[in-house]
Formats: sequence, structure tokens, C-alpha cells
Amino acid sequence: MERLIKNIDVLDENAEALIYSTNIMLNCTGGVGACLAVRYGRHVQKELHDLLNVRGSRFASQGEVFEHVCSGMPYRKLFHTVPCDAMYNTSPEIVEDILHRCLRQCAVDGIEKVSMSVLATGYGHLDFEDFFRIADRVVNNDDYKEIERIVICIADLSLYEQALELIKREKLRLEPKEGE
Repeated sequence: MERLIKNIDVLDENAEALIYSTNIMLNCTGGVGACLAVRYGRHVQKELHDLLNVRGSRFASQGEVFEHVCSGMPYRKLFHTVPCDAMYNTSPEIVEDILHRCLRQCAVDGIEKVSMSVLATGYGHLDFEDFFRIADRVVNNDDYKEIERIVICIADLSLYEQALELIKREKLRLEPKEGE
């Protein structure tokens, strides 16, 4: 059972499931959403907006999770999470709940490799270090022991180093993984 952090773009990590955060309009205008649209095509944005349109809404609610793999993507599961409200505010409890729901679904569906970005900390107002404290608790929960590998991906080297310092200082159970 591996619970790792890596200095890598989340889309470059080999995984069966991807968890990332987006905004209430499911717009692919920044962060992982924008990278998904660039890598897999403009249809990604259309498919996400269609998820809202079919229910007659322009906005998702804070705390919602949309499980949808867009055409052409290599994932078995893709979780578009909405931890923030319209002003990008969130709470540790919302982020923790979202992570539990996504990982619970992965465990039920026999997913062995999960990658995730650092949720709600880019545009979102969750403290970067708080995310790691939350993630360390959640990913090491015995309910998810069937998931062989969970990787938190951090593309920015300085943020990765900040996470390493936190892990060492607070003796978190996440392990750094270099190379591969």
C-alpha cells in the first residue's frame, strides 16, 4: 500500500482514477481543468457543461462531485470535484468529505491506482498545508486499503518542497517518491 507525493504533473501520473478540483461552473479555465482541455480536446469543456445542462443548471453546488470520464481519456474514473463556492471559499470538512466519497467509490470499483491534485488550494482558499493534513488522514484510512497506490501530484517544485517539509515536521505518513 503506497501513499505518496510526487513532483509531477497530475496528468502525467499513471493512474486508473484522477481526482481534481474545479469551479462551480465546471469551467476548464485554469489548473487541472485547463490542462485536461488542452491535452484531450475542447470537447472536455462541452461534456462538463452538458453535465450541468441536463439538470437545467448553470452551476454546481459546493461539495458536489461529478464522476465523468470524457471521451479519449485513459481513466476508468475521473472525479471533477467542487470544493469551493463561487468566491472560492471552502472548509477542511468539505474537502475531507469529498476525498472520502471519491476514494470510497474507487475502493468499491476495484481501482488500484489513484492520482490527485492538491484540491482547493490553487484558486481555492484552503491552506496548502491543511490539505496535506487532511489528505494524510483520509488516504491512510483502512477503508481504502484495497487501493494499492494513491499519489498526490504537485507539479511546482517549490510547493513540492514545502509539502516535504510539512511531512517531515509533522511526521505525516505520506511518502515522497522521486523519479520513476
